[in-house]
Amino acid sequence: MKRPVQKRRRELYFDVLWIISIYFLIFSYSEGANSYTLCEVATVPYYVCLLFSIFSRFPLWLCLMISGALLLDEDESIMDIWKKRISRLSVILLIASFGYYINEVLAHREEFDLTSFIPDLYSRDQIPQFWYLYAYLGFLICLPFLRPMVKNMRNSVFLYLIAAVFILSSILPLIDSRILLDRYSLNPNMKLEWLNNVIFIYPLMGYFFHNRLQQEVCKKIAPLLIAIDLVWMIYYVYMQAMSGVSVGNYDMHPSYHSPVTMLHCVTLFITAKAYFSKREKSKCQRCIGSFGGCSLGIYLLHGFFINGRIEAIERIRLMLGGDIQNGRAVFAGFLWALIVYLICFMITWLIRRIPGMKRLTL
Repeated sequence: MKRPVQKRRRELYFDVLWIISIYFLIFSYSEGANSYTLCEVATVPYYVCLLFSIFSRFPLWLCLMISGALLLDEDESIMDIWKKRISRLSVILLIASFGYYINEVLAHREEFDLTSFIPDLYSRDQIPQFWYLYAYLGFLICLPFLRPMVKNMRNSVFLYLIAAVFILSSILPLIDSRILLDRYSLNPNMKLEWLNNVIFIYPLMGYFFHNRLQQEVCKKIAPLLIAIDLVWMIYYVYMQAMSGVSVGNYDMHPSYHSPVTMLHCVTLFITAKAYFSKREKSKCQRCIGSFGGCSLGIYLLHGFFINGRIEAIERIRLMLGGDIQNGRAVFAGFLWALIVYLICFMITWLIRRIPGMKRLTL
């Protein structure tokens, strides 16, 4: 007998991770993540804002880890995957992209032309954050062979894989740039780029940490990971600052593929599992479950409220301090991200009350 598809979604720490991911997604794609550009360079506010900016670049990678933990242990036929998962996500992608496209048309930033919309839907994202939906579709297509792979891998092989990816994606590039000064780099044929593909390594890590790593182990290693992650972030800020000195330009945007991203995701996932695994029938946990259950809807809607797409909302952002300078800018960014999150949550919560709409927002 097949297990219910949604059974594992009720893990409390999954809901906590969904909430953290979507909130910092909003922060990272709004002006808050760029607040360091509003600070005087090489000052304490500049470094603090840069630190927050670097930290916030993990959300969608963490979402892929949650997806791997949820889906890689299930048993479904290829037909069921296409009928129940891929088709549903394709409909969501189509509706959401069309909604943003119509908004651009009504704002006179685009002309209505389906002959351009459909090719764009195939080849690019209507908003930058939608790359995750395309990556998630790719992950779903790969489920039939990823599932038997992970179920037959020993724990030592998982650890070897994670270590290999971290070395190839983080340690070796750091050595190439800081020690070898980019005069030498690893032979392209040895870089094993398929290991670093986000729809491969992040879902596999999520599966491993969820299904193979005990909560007691997570509690033991979580403090160490938090300390290492903090030190790594501080060092990354230092490297960014030194690069700014060398080229005379401090307004550099931290890369989405920075070496800290993987460490952030691992640290957050293990810490959440260590301290939020126990589910109880309490009002607080029901509230967490409600917010976590609306995560997809919040993710789909938040783009309407950032980056000035709606003029009235943009005026509210400015009233709340969206154009203030120096260190206070990052705190205005956190406040604005919270407001957008709550607005999108309320809209999603209402939509889910409509019969037949719950599956499109969960």
